[in-house]
Amino acid sequence: MYPDFLGIGAQKAGTTWLYRNLQSHPEVWMPPIKELHYFDEKFELEGGFVSRLRGDRPSDVRWRRQIQARFRHPLERLSSRDLSWDLKYFFATPGNEWYASLFKPGSGKVTGEMTPDYAILENERVARVHELVPDAKIIFMMRNPVERPWSVTNMGLRIRGGFMEDMTTRNIRRQFEKGRVRRMTNYLRTLDTWNAFYSEEQIFVGFLEDIHFFPEETLRSLYHFLGIDLSMARGAITQKIHSGSMSKMPLRFASYLARSYREEAERLAERFGGYAAFWHFCAEQLAQRPPENRRTGQIKYPLWESRLWKQWEGSQEILPQSGSLSSLRTAS
Repeated sequence: MYPDFLGIGAQKAGTTWLYRNLQSHPEVWMPPIKELHYFDEKFELEGGFVSRLRGDRPSDVRWRRQIQARFRHPLERLSSRDLSWDLKYFFATPGNEWYASLFKPGSGKVTGEMTPDYAILENERVARVHELVPDAKIIFMMRNPVERPWSVTNMGLRIRGGFMEDMTTRNIRRQFEKGRVRRMTNYLRTLDTWNAFYSEEQIFVGFLEDIHFFPEETLRSLYHFLGIDLSMARGAITQKIHSGSMSKMPLRFASYLARSYREEAERLAERFGGYAAFWHFCAEQLAQRPPENRRTGQIKYPLWESRLWKQWEGSQEILPQSGSLSSLRTAS
């Protein structure tokens, strides 16, 4: 009962949208909790219930946060099957058999999970994943490298109730320069790491722009990749997943991120063209902004809603791009 597919990220690149659409497909079963964090946190987790209840490890903090969110509503709203799954997930001892049992309710369907933190697993851990699920299909979504770190910060501000005006350049740079943030945005490293164990035909690469411009086409491509009914793509969820996010990005931060990720965007453009070429264009343009404009100016966000999209010469001819890694290599 191991899963048929794994969504490995990237964080803030449309994984929640994919999760909700896949979860609503009658031929697919996904856990009631989006992120299981087995391969990054629970794979070799030590300690029992007490340590998770009182511990300060990231896995302990996440466990408490998940259980609070899951049981926020009255228990009578949960079916006996859901409650049984919850008790197993939260209170049983993690292990391979435990992980497999989480997908038992999906017997007869295509099953999978989506944990964006899998994107930054090292080779040794991905090798362990492959030992357990060698035939699994891998789904990896990408987003403009100039946008993704800002989206993470944007989410943090919403959660904490902060304001963009209160952020200093020094604080925001400290946030952007965290190793985890940079690894999450190193898409080529993620693809190379997973491609070392999974074939190009087993890896689906998606672009957030496709979710915005071509939601149904993107789902049809993904459903074809998973071998499920393509007609269900006509019911694609199109509303914004995270409401309340900021619609503008300070130029001083955009300029800093553009300089930080210009080389990464260039490599992505060389590899994939299309949307990645737009990412590179954004990085080049924003990195060259005059200092006086960076201090107080803002730019529409996401960047496909900014003037940069209209300035980009290829924007009028863009076509859906998401697909298997092998098809993208052929297209390039």
